[in-house]
Amino acid sequence: MTNFVHNTVNGLKSLLDSNGVIKLFGSEGEVTETLVTFPAYGASYEEIQNFESKHQLSLPKDYTKFLTQYNGARIFDIISDGENIGGGLHLFSLEEVEEQLGYVELFEGVNGIPIGHLLEECHLMIDKNRIDQGDPNYLYLFEDGLEYTPLNLNFEIFLDRYIMCQGQPFWDWRYRTAENYYR
Repeated sequence: MTNFVHNTVNGLKSLLDSNGVIKLFGSEGEVTETLVTFPAYGASYEEIQNFESKHQLSLPKDYTKFLTQYNGARIFDIISDGENIGGGLHLFSLEEVEEQLGYVELFEGVNGIPIGHLLEECHLMIDKNRIDQGDPNYLYLFEDGLEYTPLNLNFEIFLDRYIMCQGQPFWDWRYRTAENYYR
């Protein structure tokens, strides 16, 4: 497996202005200003190993690479009247993943690791069962604390597509036919 997380992030960064702002072209001609931020540091291998040891798991290599380089990000937070109102993809730092795992009630009965938040009430999750089985399609969305939507992707492909699609929910596009678009 290749790892192109760094290339994807650097490509995005090259399009940002000096404040981390990028204008996005959305559906039906909508243009939106968004903010993209990455921390200035990555997680250390020791921090990742301690996390894996504590939770008795091995994080996927592409996700681990992201953590060592960036350790979190905010991608396409919406700017309205000069204010960041959120709404983009929040990829958690390792510390934030640990914090999220503390919300036992929210993730009760879920065999996954929350690595990000997007849309409304939607967590990006790593499926621990799929990781244990060596399945590279380990990402899913956990929506409203109720519904699982397998993405059939790994982290680097998700990140690449999310950025290429400028934050639009590309995983739903196959359902957007001309017949149901206008409903």
